[in-house]
Amino acid sequence: MKVRFLPQDVEFEIKPDQSVMELAHEKGIKIKSVCNGMPSCAECRVKVVEGEHNVFPPSAKELSLIGTGHFIDQRRLSCQLKCFGDVTINLEEQMDKVITDQQRRPQGSLRKDDTEVSRAVTGNLIEEESQLLEMVEKEVKTPRRDVGDKKNRNNFKRRQKTHRYRPNKNKN
Repeated sequence: MKVRFLPQDVEFEIKPDQSVMELAHEKGIKIKSVCNGMPSCAECRVKVVEGEHNVFPPSAKELSLIGTGHFIDQRRLSCQLKCFGDVTINLEEQMDKVITDQQRRPQGSLRKDDTEVSRAVTGNLIEEESQLLEMVEKEVKTPRRDVGDKKNRNNFKRRQKTHRYRPNKNKN
């Protein structure tokens, strides 16, 4: 039994109990996998180009990850793909993953530009409430009107008398 990998165009002998991913890793061919063959990530998808009749059907676990689309595009999980005859596997999707992983911006201890620096305010707002109120009053600069102010009471009475929907109590 032989497995041929495209686009590398290399061919290797495979053991009956060996998965395609195990063979590829053994021979130095990169196939991305997060779960290391546990079938839970579906990152190791490959396309069976020739010899789909020489592979075992997908298990229930594999079907739950790839769906029934494998009947249309012949993509399978390489960690679950075991064969009993000659098979040709296309690894172009895996090659694309390697390229995009290399192009990703690395995470971690990179310095951020001034535009990326957070301007978030830290601290406990409950404890700083009085300071915040003072700052707001200074910025707004509007004098606080006392409710008991004589001028405000007179304005309220004047508005009450001239309201057009409320009848004036003084008129009989």
